[in-house]
Amino acid sequence: MTNILPQAANMNRGAWLLTEEIIECYRDIGELLVIGGVIWGNNASDDYFVQSHGVKTPDAYWKVIVRGKGQDERAIAWIVPNLNDATRANLDNYLVTVEEIERFTGEKIPVADYAKYDKPGTSWLIPKGCNKG
Repeated sequence: MTNILPQAANMNRGAWLLTEEIIECYRDIGELLVIGGVIWGNNASDDYFVQSHGVKTPDAYWKVIVRGKGQDERAIAWIVPNLNDATRANLDNYLVTVEEIERFTGEKIPVADYAKYDKPGTSWLIPKGCNKG
């Protein structure tokens, strides 16, 4: 349901879109678990839809992708700020561990304990030949 909430245009077409493309490509390789949500804040200056729709604007969105099973389980996680400078080129700046998302949100993410503390240096690459459509 995160995609029905207000998103900064460049974030939606930038960093967030790249996470969706990563999912599209890796789901063709194997089964994925994808979990996401929002991080609410107290920034009333960007709550453009409160009066008209009763909806606040989230400060950030988070996403976790889990692939593999057992000792081959891998996870990647991001907290993407809901800002126009959250572009594709900046996606790696938003990498976090699953444990950080759990701590920040209070959510329990079903990931192997050893994978909760891994943070790749870069986002997963789009595999060569992936048709993102």
